[in-house]
Amino acid sequence: MPLTLITAIAPIIFTLALGFVSGWRQQFQKRASQLFIALVMSYALPLSLFGGLLATSRKVIIQDLPLFWWLGLGMIGVFAILIVVYQIKLHHLSLAVLRALSVACPSVPFMGTSVLAIIFGATDSVILVAICGLYLNLIQVPLSVLLLAAGENDEQVSGVQQASERLAAAFKKPLVWAPILAFALNLSGFKLPAVWLPLFSELGQAAGGVALFAIGIMLYVQRFSISRFVLLNVSLKNIGLPGLIWGIMVIAGASWHFQQLVVITLAIPTAAMPSMLAIQNHVHEDEMASTQLVSTLLTVLTMGMFMFFLGVK
Repeated sequence: MPLTLITAIAPIIFTLALGFVSGWRQQFQKRASQLFIALVMSYALPLSLFGGLLATSRKVIIQDLPLFWWLGLGMIGVFAILIVVYQIKLHHLSLAVLRALSVACPSVPFMGTSVLAIIFGATDSVILVAICGLYLNLIQVPLSVLLLAAGENDEQVSGVQQASERLAAAFKKPLVWAPILAFALNLSGFKLPAVWLPLFSELGQAAGGVALFAIGIMLYVQRFSISRFVLLNVSLKNIGLPGLIWGIMVIAGASWHFQQLVVITLAIPTAAMPSMLAIQNHVHEDEMASTQLVSTLLTVLTMGMFMFFLGVK
């Protein structure tokens, strides 16, 4: 099983390393990283989210409610709580959102397809990836974009009108309205013929790789560092989040199989989304990029630990 985890994280580390090396060789500068992220956030990722949500089975959306609840508690409940806690402590909404997202946003759509399929089988893994994809694409991403817009230069801006203008501008971003529109179309019964899905996947499938490459460039430009904030983010993501939800599931009397499914899924390392948003909004890019790298590198140990205690082989 450690070999499975190493195989799953290898593409992430390799692509980050390529970006880092390109920065070291002066082939791409910080401005290039920002342009790559702009491409991903404005075009590739919205297309990927739109096509992915349209292709999601309606059965996944309306069934498997226990998994929906437990994964929602981890990805949405913890996300919301951490935003409030960090905002009270930091008085910096943008940073609060990014740190909360780095904890509550496992890289399930990217890593889950390989890791979870081997651990739990094809049927369960498809459901887990689909549910986490819905929470990420439909709630976490749009909400983060809106809150980052609301928190933009919040120490310099006053007045409801200016805040409203920023929120209105955020709603116009494809990253916000594309997944919401796709979800509404899906629930309405709209079915996009498979022959048309490449319209969204041709550029959309490049989103993950281009984003990781750009983050690798940023790791070189900003100088990778392990600060106490990075260690806190990683500890909360890799151990705190799955550990907390596992404890609640035990108290609630959830079945052992559900405990395995939910906890192992939430133990997957943090996704690229916090780093992408940090680079796009120029907010603690180094911290978010370093958090993603350290979280991914430690996954073999931390995820392996949860698998051992949960009896997952």
